[in-house]
Amino acid sequence: MIRYLLAVALALLAPSAHAETDTIRIGLQPGMSNLVLNVVNQEHLLEKRAKEAGIDLKVQWIVSSNGTVLNDGVLSGNIDIAGSGIPAFVTLWAKGKGTVNAKGIAAYGSLPGMLISRNPNVRTIKDFTAADRIAVPAPKASIQAILLAMMAEKTWGPGEHGRLDALMIGMSHPDAMIAMLSNQSEVNAHFTSSPYYDEELKNPAAHVVLSKEDIFPGALTHGMVFTTSKFHDRNPKAMAAFHAALDDAIAIIHADFHRATADYLALAREKIDPKEAEAIIAKLNKRFETNPRGVFAIASFMHRIGMTKVGPANWQEMFFENYWGDDAS
Repeated sequence: MIRYLLAVALALLAPSAHAETDTIRIGLQPGMSNLVLNVVNQEHLLEKRAKEAGIDLKVQWIVSSNGTVLNDGVLSGNIDIAGSGIPAFVTLWAKGKGTVNAKGIAAYGSLPGMLISRNPNVRTIKDFTAADRIAVPAPKASIQAILLAMMAEKTWGPGEHGRLDALMIGMSHPDAMIAMLSNQSEVNAHFTSSPYYDEELKNPAAHVVLSKEDIFPGALTHGMVFTTSKFHDRNPKAMAAFHAALDDAIAIIHADFHRATADYLALAREKIDPKEAEAIIAKLNKRFETNPRGVFAIASFMHRIGMTKVGPANWQEMFFENYWGDDAS
């Protein structure tokens, strides 16, 4: 009887031992590609949704241009939810399978990307020489680097995915844009997204070598949010509030370009004309969405070339089931 009463008492106490968090730490990368998270941040949408669910939630934002830093934060427990590109997520998913079991929550857009060069002799990737330097957020580990590896294999054949590796330099998009506009840096090419390529193409010497769509036909997620199974399962209300906040932010972006632009500029690290920023957001706004696109294809490629030890059987394996959408890949 004593053992039975003790077991009942422990069972009653268990929920309080796993009470929902009162603080959520979100890691993200800078730039317009993270507009959805910027709107969530600037308009306190997560706090509002959490309050509706009956929880008083404090939100801390951690900004890093390096997806590996965000992954390390998730693994160490210093970041609860991270927003980054597909490769950083896939690396964490594969590394943590069977331990932290990191999975995707949602995407936050599928923006276009362009490889810009100011070398007049470079018109295709075949024209790059040892004298060229291509800026990407992280050599071998960013979506830009992965796409270049895919294009190298497409151009030179199987096993040639690393053909351009020696030319890549790791730089944040804002720093790479400054280098490209200076006309003095050794960096004379940059694989990037808006608004960086918009600014770089103002340089008369700059031109488009290829676009993301030349490599990967169709929409491709540029950023997504993910967390560990432990955090997800222990915080159902906070997670539901977070997903609702993403939807709220995307609705704002789709409906009110001016408001979304103000939210972006309030947190932007780069200098950009407000009217130009609003025009870019107006042009791209429908590409901000929560459906993941191309995640399985990128994960499969990364596994095939040896970047990860395990590969997914399908995209559903990589996402929490309660966030599965009807139009995802």
